Amino acid sequence: MSKIVFLSILMMCVTAPSRILPPFLLTGRRLPPFVSSVLNYIPFAVIGSLVFPDILWATGDFKSSAAATVVAFLTGWFSGNILVVLPASIAAAFLATRLF
Repeated sequence: MSKIVFLSILMMCVTAPSRILPPFLLTGRRLPPFVSSVLNYIPFAVIGSLVFPDILWATGDFKSSAAATVVAFLTGWFSGNILVVLPASIAAAFLATRLF
């Protein structure tokens, strides 16, 4: 099997769930038990551990990145709306850059 075919199949396996799961989540139908059990093995802590170290240096300055991270965490915790979290964390990074 050539590399291109292998990579195409691998990319299909990675992107297919994001195209298949939304109809189940939006229509109120339940996921099949196998899919539900697989999703239970992917804790959010793993995703957070992959992203967290890089967040602290995203702007090139530790202070502004840390401020944006704290604001994003707090607004995400209390609001849960990405449309609030993104502008708030961007504004925090901008203000921290200007103040520090």
